[in-house]
Amino acid sequence: MSGLEESYPLAIKESGKGEVKVVRQSNANPRTSTALTQLKQTQKDLPIQLLAAGVPLKATLILASFGSSTPLNTVVFDLTVKRDPTIALAMPEKPLRYGQLSEIHHIFRPDAKSGPKVFSLVFTLAVLATVPVLLGAWMQVGANVKHLSQLGSAGVSHLLFFGALVAMEAIFFMYYASWSLFQMLPAAAVVGAVAFFSGVKALSEVQDRRLSGKR
Repeated sequence: MSGLEESYPLAIKESGKGEVKVVRQSNANPRTSTALTQLKQTQKDLPIQLLAAGVPLKATLILASFGSSTPLNTVVFDLTVKRDPTIALAMPEKPLRYGQLSEIHHIFRPDAKSGPKVFSLVFTLAVLATVPVLLGAWMQVGANVKHLSQLGSAGVSHLLFFGALVAMEAIFFMYYASWSLFQMLPAAAVVGAVAFFSGVKALSEVQDRRLSGKR
């Protein structure tokens, strides 16, 4: 009635004989009601859908071959499955079906906040205080400002390279202060490209003067 079925192949001997052993319930009609026991055919051999059926199952005998003869397909008896009521029926999990699911509400974390401005100001002043010390040490090791007049046509590259470095620091500051990541990345990409191309020409000019003995 449910449309479900399960096949149990019947082994046929060379003599053409086959045997199926099903233990019948003693107080039932062998043609109408048969109970599965743990002797020959166990209940676990049945699919869970048939095992949970509330109506007798139809046992059908099918004998056929690959020839042209008409096969035998007849109902031999009804099979009533009686389970132990003390043992719960282990139903399988519901299969996964692809379809519309319930709406998902995302809860995003709040944006990260910068630390107190007092700490930022203290560290900024500490970094700026090292600039005079850096310039003094630079003069002590023999820095020569006269080299600035020897830059020639590469002076623009030096200025662009130095300006790009300063601009990159300004971009980092704006990102720390108020910019988002999507605002910072395009500006950093442009300034980084300027720093790369101008830096290559500026460093090449410095190497040429060093090889010629001018510094």
